[in-house]
Amino acid sequence: MNLIKKVSLIGIVFLLLGCFSTETKNPEKAYKYWAGSKPPKEIKLIKGEYYQSPHFTLEYELFLKFKSDKKWFNEFVEYNGLKIDTVRNEWKGWTKLPEWFNPDHNYLIYAKNQTDEFERSRYLRNPKTGTCYIYETVGM
Repeated sequence: MNLIKKVSLIGIVFLLLGCFSTETKNPEKAYKYWAGSKPPKEIKLIKGEYYQSPHFTLEYELFLKFKSDKKWFNEFVEYNGLKIDTVRNEWKGWTKLPEWFNPDHNYLIYAKNQTDEFERSRYLRNPKTGTCYIYETVGM
């Protein structure tokens, strides 16, 4: 009988925790929610926003602006299998971007799979300034 009570309690806690969304406009917290750790020394966070839905499945939207060295960003691109996006501007219509999320035409835009109509995430870097933007969405 004790086991049934424990399992029931764990189930109730799991359901209750799944009912709350996570949201921040703090770049450090946004990065940590996204990556699961503090940013490495090669990154200087500037702005960030993160929203995670209350569903038990992982659904989130991330906006980051930061500076990084070329080596870090190139390793990030390689590790995530990103390719230069040739569609370029179609991704902007998929969500309401924060006012500060305003890369100009000098940015290289990368995507995981630009032929997948459901893949909306984009990763941008200005090669001259080292300023980067990430718009990443999962399940939303």
